Amino acid sequence: MGDLRQTLSKLTHLITFEAASRADNFSRAADDLGVTRVSVSRQIAELEEFLGAKLFHRHHRNTSLTQAGRMLATTTNPALQEIAAIVRQIRIGASDKRLSVTTTTAFATYWLMPRVVGFNAQHPEVELNLVVSDRYLDLDTEGIDVAIRYTENTPRDGDVTPLFRETVYPVYSPRYKPRTALKVPADLLKENLLGLSGRYKPGARWPNWFQHNGLSMPSENLGVTINTYINMLQAAIEGQGIALAGFPLVDPYLEDGTLKTVPGTPSVERDYFYLIDKTEGRPDAEKFCNWVRGQAEQCQNKRDALIATP
Repeated sequence: MGDLRQTLSKLTHLITFEAASRADNFSRAADDLGVTRVSVSRQIAELEEFLGAKLFHRHHRNTSLTQAGRMLATTTNPALQEIAAIVRQIRIGASDKRLSVTTTTAFATYWLMPRVVGFNAQHPEVELNLVVSDRYLDLDTEGIDVAIRYTENTPRDGDVTPLFRETVYPVYSPRYKPRTALKVPADLLKENLLGLSGRYKPGARWPNWFQHNGLSMPSENLGVTINTYINMLQAAIEGQGIALAGFPLVDPYLEDGTLKTVPGTPSVERDYFYLIDKTEGRPDAEKFCNWVRGQAEQCQNKRDALIATP
């Protein structure tokens, strides 16, 4: 490895290559790097000359990797990303001792924040930086230590723990004035329904719930659709209609009577909430993750006991 400096004399060019191979377009790579397209094109040409091989096929509007380009990308790109992640981790660790935790707005509002005061009381030495976002953040890029994610597929990056599976069912406020007896699923076809619009998956919407119950939802809108879970649930609390929500987020509202379920209407299981620890044994992360696991277990046990009660 004595010639490492000479072999990697084009390290800056390799960084440009990594961006270009991801973008399949020199202009997009230039935007990512904050340089001009001419600069990207020049550096790629210089790298190709240095290696003695073409790395890209140049097309009219985009580029594609040659066989040599694919060979280089297979090894170089992950290595550069790993180096960048370690550098970020060291820099963040040196400048910020807080534990960065990310989760969605709904989970933070209805599950995590009401409980986090208990964690602070147990571990006053751990300072949390809660990053609330409904967008799936790149944990390495954003310097996130711990994430609580709601997803269909098990995450593969970091130490992953399944916490619980969401179960949804119709809920409404005692302030809501029903149009029917609300005894069977078909009654809901005549009620004012609060639905979700936008980025939410079909499983979170009324047509999917009715389909699970062997019913077809009429094409005409019987209520309103709202583009955030929090606003939809708030509308239900205020008695504006019946919402499709459930375990674990609305359990406190069911317990105190703010919301209630519709008798005789079955629930539908959806995706899982997962806890992801990216820190590889950082003590404050271990304390927080153990606390989250304990809280999730209590939550699940309480629900299991409620279901088992005749």
